[in-house]
Amino acid sequence: MNTYRALARTSLIIILVIIAIGIVAGVYIYITTQPTTTTTPATPTSTPKTSPTTSTPQEASTTPTSLTPTSTPSITGTTTAKSAIAVTDFRGKTIEFEKPVERIVILSSYWAELLYAIGAGDCIVGIGSYVAYDEYLPDSIRSKTSIGSIFKGVNIEELTALEPDAVIMDCGYSKADELIEQVENMGIPVIGLFIRSIDDELKAIEIFGKITGLEDRANELKNFIETRYNGIKARASTIPDDQKLHVVMISGSSILKSGELSVYANTSWGVTLEDIGAINIALREHPGEEWPKIDLETLYTWDPDVILIASSVSKIQSVLDAIAGDERWHGLRAYTEKKVYVVPCWSSIGGVLDWGPRDIIGREYIASILYPEIYSGIDWRSDMEYLLSRFYDLSIPRQAFALYNIEWKEIVDTLNDTVKIPRKPERVVDFISYVTELAFGTMDKLVGVSKYAKTTILIKTAYPNITEIPSPGSSFSVNIENLTALNPDLVIIWPYKPDIIEEIETLGIPVVKVELYSIDDVKRLIWMFGSIYDMRDRALELINDMDYLIGLVQERIKDIPKEERAKVLYLWSNPTKVQGGKGTVNDFIVLAGGINVAAKDLPSKTYVEVDVETIIGWNPDVIIIWCYAKSYNESTILNDPLWQSIKAVQDGRVYREPYYEHWGVDCSLFVLWLAQKLYPDEFSDINFIDIANEYYMKWYGINYSEI
Repeated sequence: MNTYRALARTSLIIILVIIAIGIVAGVYIYITTQPTTTTTPATPTSTPKTSPTTSTPQEASTTPTSLTPTSTPSITGTTTAKSAIAVTDFRGKTIEFEKPVERIVILSSYWAELLYAIGAGDCIVGIGSYVAYDEYLPDSIRSKTSIGSIFKGVNIEELTALEPDAVIMDCGYSKADELIEQVENMGIPVIGLFIRSIDDELKAIEIFGKITGLEDRANELKNFIETRYNGIKARASTIPDDQKLHVVMISGSSILKSGELSVYANTSWGVTLEDIGAINIALREHPGEEWPKIDLETLYTWDPDVILIASSVSKIQSVLDAIAGDERWHGLRAYTEKKVYVVPCWSSIGGVLDWGPRDIIGREYIASILYPEIYSGIDWRSDMEYLLSRFYDLSIPRQAFALYNIEWKEIVDTLNDTVKIPRKPERVVDFISYVTELAFGTMDKLVGVSKYAKTTILIKTAYPNITEIPSPGSSFSVNIENLTALNPDLVIIWPYKPDIIEEIETLGIPVVKVELYSIDDVKRLIWMFGSIYDMRDRALELINDMDYLIGLVQERIKDIPKEERAKVLYLWSNPTKVQGGKGTVNDFIVLAGGINVAAKDLPSKTYVEVDVETIIGWNPDVIIIWCYAKSYNESTILNDPLWQSIKAVQDGRVYREPYYEHWGVDCSLFVLWLAQKLYPDEFSDINFIDIANEYYMKWYGINYSEI
């Protein structure tokens, strides 16, 4: 009896299976024979398409391989094919995600830079200890929860609490692999990376683009790097073997420790030297090592043509001072021929070489040192400025970056001309930007100033010793004999008279030119001083202060429609000399929310004479008078019968500007003051004098009210 029952059950099961197979086959035939015009839900463009190699076993067995996600019919009209993202990290491990990651913990600053550069900065929820010090990253990332580092260990509990979709970190050294195992045991995917070449850099960009769904942006960054790398390789291929320089790259930290020297051999940076067309002696002597250690005697045996030193920006001068002050280095050919250079590294402003997006800039920097003629068509500073602007949303100009030699450094002036100046200038003649010197606290470096510096109220008040500094003239007229007697390391001048500049340069004195027509030029000037004096931290602080005040203004006026914005006329030394559309003052008017009425008719003019009829036609809402104007004042304008039809005069909105320097950091205060005059209701809670006093004390060491 039991046997018959078992047979019956078995028969029933077989019948049901046959029926089920028939139903599935019928549905499949029905689906695959439907017209191709069947409407399907659109697949989001940010979701990577599924490929057979990345599908899970279940997906592979249920989805016909002849159909793509965008053409798969949907019976309900609301479902789509499930996509998987799979990447293989540098350990050779494949990591899969069901959708683009949204929460990332990242342990290294260079990988944080890469994520930020492709537009995935918002995905970062936790960082490694050193990421907080990366000045190329915004505060929104640097202030994220710090969970430790590869070297000192990671707080696994804090990491887990952040609920990351993925952890991105280096692998293969220190405690990295042990940490990876810990994290993966918590069920959190880890992408392990370690750069050995530019190709690895490009692969990392692809991985980041894929896991975040930002492949277009990643490809743009990849193309930027790849194009420049190919340009380097093409030029390097033209260098004959017998003309290749023998080069060594040394860790600056090891020099400061006065012990064995750590050199770059089989590492990404070590291989870079070969990519550029040089012979890396350390790589040839120690092909299986990354950072071998050698003594000074070995360095003498190698006797390189060029010595490169990898150093953080803050330690550059200390490293070069250590070499210059140690006679043991002086017998090296590279030293006697002054072929010792520093490569600024890592994450302080001024650093050009690091893993991540800036790696290619560091390679261009090194190429320009080793073979300046072969790589003359490559401008590493311009590429750096573009990279930061396009991918980092940072306005850090080429003036912020210097090239360092044992004796000199090369900076860029505001005309974008490169100038070689002493490595540590101590004797400076400044004919034009002495107020910026005051903001940097470098007045003690001045051995000569313009005669106008001694009449500038800010300088006289904040630095009474200005009367003791000699004046060999001004940018308009220089007493060359008196200038030469001052024995300056460099001269800073407005390029009003090229013949004067040529005469100074003929004497072997470096000339740094200053010409400013916009607020961006003012910032370039500040960054230039940061490079001259190696005070980029001060430059960054000053510019951040400027941006804060301007940002405050911009936030309060952002909702004022263009057609309701105040029309402004700015008057210079006399009532009919007006500010055109070119110049810092025009920018200040725009930043304050005004419309410069003269800019439309005079777009390329700084200041120009016009007639009263033209001013009447412009009919400004507000008139601003230059603070140094002597021949007239507010009453002159308000009481002149010719001006009575002008709205600004009728409303009594004619103001003499307060004191400020048009080319100084305090120009941001003028933007605030002007915005208050244009839109008093928007700024009624702000006491201008209080703010000005605070900033003047910080910038110049005095209260604004003293001026």
